[in-house]
Amino acid sequence: MNTAPYFMPSLLFFVYMSVLLLVGWRTRNAGFVDFGWPSGFTALAVYYGWAGEGNWLRTSLIVGMYVLCGMRFMVGWTVRTARDGEDRRWEFWRRRWRQGAGWLGIRSIAVNLFSFYHAQTFATLTVLMVPLMLASNNDSPDLHAVEILAVCLWIFSFAMENVADYQLDCFRRDVQHGESLCRTGLWRYSRHPNYFCEFLIWVAYTLFAFPSVGGSFDVLPLLLVPLTAYWFLVYFTGIPVTEQASLARRGAAYAQYQSETNRFFPWFPKGNIPGRHDPGNG
Repeated sequence: MNTAPYFMPSLLFFVYMSVLLLVGWRTRNAGFVDFGWPSGFTALAVYYGWAGEGNWLRTSLIVGMYVLCGMRFMVGWTVRTARDGEDRRWEFWRRRWRQGAGWLGIRSIAVNLFSFYHAQTFATLTVLMVPLMLASNNDSPDLHAVEILAVCLWIFSFAMENVADYQLDCFRRDVQHGESLCRTGLWRYSRHPNYFCEFLIWVAYTLFAFPSVGGSFDVLPLLLVPLTAYWFLVYFTGIPVTEQASLARRGAAYAQYQSETNRFFPWFPKGNIPGRHDPGNG
């Protein structure tokens, strides 16, 4: 895998994320990372597609999948921020950092924000762009069956992620009181169906790139793609913060939801839980 053409755009991505960190600090909205990361990897996807020397159809497919996901994140962040301001999860992070739960026990919010932003920068540049880099340099004229399967998985996962978000948005607009928990649709089978579908999208990228592997040095970073996505979603930027914030706001109702519904992988809920609007969380 030839990485030489990618040094300068990678440096620009780091600078871009650093600038957004400063903007977020000045505007008291740390959530700019939620716009910077997808907009950055969208720009990288376009560049990698342009710089790659592979088959045009394969390159167009992988670039298109990355760009559509990036656009979805950017639009979602813009709408939420315009409506609600800074995501409440960030106050949870600041509170934890002040208590010494940050990087190496450091209590500085500035240092922890820098680490948080660039953990995503580093993961993107070293791991999450690997499928794109491999596929965009594969000049085979024919699509492999695995690539076609990967595109189908991506379409399904992208659609279901949007369905999950739509179901939650509809529920929040329907309930009379803002203290209710969505347990209908996909949210009946997983506490985070949107995160699960996002994970499947990264699995799809990985599958798409496997026919483009050129040697053993390509295999390990490619296998790290779904593992990295899983770790971020389940243990770092996704579920832990979301659930701690929900527990702090909703208490016993959300704790009951946790005991009855799978955290990540969808499965039937424990007990006889009707598909209805249950009081307790939003």
